[in-house]
Amino acid sequence: MFTRAVRTASEFTFPYVGLRRRRCGHVYTSIGAFVILDAEGWAITSAHVVEEIMAAERECTGGVADGATVPADSCCDHAEIWGLPNFTETPPRLAEAIVRPLADLALVRFEPFDAAPIAHFPVLRDPAKHPIEQGMSVCRLGYPFHDISAEWNDSGHEFKLPPHAFPVPSFALDGVVARFHRVSAPDGSAEATFVETSTPGLRGQSGGPLFDVQGRVCGIQSHTTHLDLGFDAQYGLGDETVTERQFLNVGAATHIADVLALLDEGKVKHRLG
Repeated sequence: MFTRAVRTASEFTFPYVGLRRRRCGHVYTSIGAFVILDAEGWAITSAHVVEEIMAAERECTGGVADGATVPADSCCDHAEIWGLPNFTETPPRLAEAIVRPLADLALVRFEPFDAAPIAHFPVLRDPAKHPIEQGMSVCRLGYPFHDISAEWNDSGHEFKLPPHAFPVPSFALDGVVARFHRVSAPDGSAEATFVETSTPGLRGQSGGPLFDVQGRVCGIQSHTTHLDLGFDAQYGLGDETVTERQFLNVGAATHIADVLALLDEGKVKHRLG
């Protein structure tokens, strides 16, 4: 059902890799996704992806008060890889970012940016003409289940990636629209709508597209909600009986209407369909 749609979404969906080193020496990575929007280098991703970058930058460059103890688990070095085509030759960096935490959206622009290798930019599903409806089939695309065990090179003062870190393999997961969840700011100044799906979003899919069978973007994957089913399950473990609460894991993607509102705010041109 989604063969052609996944092929379409793969043309504008790319991996993000965050590299971090803590002061204790531990190196770790995080993987997400982003959707490139146009030939000007504008893209959309999750706000928490960009907020984590900002937090790492503050920890690495922020001053420390005299006599203050620096936590060993704080970040001392960071790097970001925006996995666009040819990123190794001309590494893109964030030139601009508009972040909307309530909707978990971030509109970003890359410099430098080469649009030539990108065959097609996304068509965004028009919610006025084609509302997203409960029960409709949708799919998400991102980059889970891929391990990048980076190391720190002291002599070069840089991160060292393992062989075969790239390309990062994408992973598609389909489901149906289960319901819509609306949230409001505490002061009522803003609202956001999330599309909940019958399957969970996976780590590594944050910032990637939720799309319909035609490949039109319906939202941006945000998080997974764990809904309490209201009953326990019991099973034997050796001589013991273990009781576990049962949950349903549902994906939550920022609704395309909120995406379009942010694009209008940033005056970013886009295609509706």
